[in-house]
Order: sequence, then structure tokens, then C-alpha cells
Amino acid sequence: MTSLLDALDPTLPETGADTDAPDAGHGLSVRQMLDRVGSRSFGAALLVPALILVSPLSAIPLMPTLGGLVIVTIATQALFGTQQLWLPRFLSDRTLNADQLCRAIGFLRRPAKWLDAHSRNRLRLLTAPPLDRLALMAVIIVAATWPFLEILPMFTSVSAAGVALIAFALMVRDGFALIAGYIVLGASLAVVVGLIVGLL
Repeated sequence: MTSLLDALDPTLPETGADTDAPDAGHGLSVRQMLDRVGSRSFGAALLVPALILVSPLSAIPLMPTLGGLVIVTIATQALFGTQQLWLPRFLSDRTLNADQLCRAIGFLRRPAKWLDAHSRNRLRLLTAPPLDRLALMAVIIVAATWPFLEILPMFTSVSAAGVALIAFALMVRDGFALIAGYIVLGASLAVVVGLIVGLL
């Protein structure tokens, strides 16, 4: 995960996979960020918007909605086995400026180092087909609720942490991390259901 953050760091433009991209010092679009993590896996592509929403940037108006749409779009394509990642232009052209990216990456570096140090191949069966499809479905269901939870930005951060854990688990084939992600997403859905029941 640390190497992924390095690839997104606007102060380290040389780490980007796309050398023809505009100067990262001015910020990066969603498409440029995904180009920088390369074609490692759909897990890496899911991890990028999830990590952004884990950071304090989730408090920016419409950020949870945009992040949720990106995640649902990526996870749906992964679920159906699409080979080439596609995003609609209104999502791929969205840009974070360099200051926003630096704040998000700085916030995430410590937990990223902890996850890198403690992750390993465990319970790989849970992260392999067909069980990985359950993880993608859980991500889609939870991320689809975020546009309706704009008034609770910090709640979105917690929910996004569950998505990030699942995306990370799919990348490194760590079933323990996947279970942790399921627990966070389950708690998030329980809160959403509680809110709906309370409103009714």
C-alpha cells in the first residue's frame, strides 16, 4: 500500500506510470491516479478512491458521492470480469489539487505502513474466485449508499475504510484483512438500516 501512495504522491511525479501526464504538482485527475497505479489489479483501482474517502477529504461536499460512483463503477466491472477498466468522463476528469492529495497521503501513510507490515497470504480461499465476487458485491452495496449519507461525512470515512480493507485484501490475498473489511461494512450497513428504520 505504501508503494501505491508513493505513486499518487504529487511531490514524487517520477513514480507515476504515465510519464506524459501533466505536472502532478498541479494535481491529478481520477484517470491519472488510476494510470499511476497501473494495471496491477481491480483491487488497486478500488483502493485509490476508497483511501481518498478514508482521509479527511471525505468532508468535501459531493466527495462521498463521486467516490461512491467511482467505486461502484469499478467494482461492477470487476464483478463481471471486464478486462479493460472504463470510467465515464464526468468521473475520470475529476481532479484533486496537489494540496488535497498531499494531505490525504500524509494522513494515510502511517496506517499504510502498519498494513504492509502485518499483511501476508492467509486464508487465500476467501479472496479467490468465486468467493471474491461476494466481496465485490458487498463493496457495491455499501458504496451505493454513500450519496445518501453526504450529511454524515465521517461515517463515510469509516465505511470507506471497510472498502479499502477489502480492496487491499484482494490485492495481497489476505483473508484476514478481508474478514476485517466485512466486519466494518456489516457495521456500516447496520447503521444505514437503523437510520432507515428510524425515519420510517
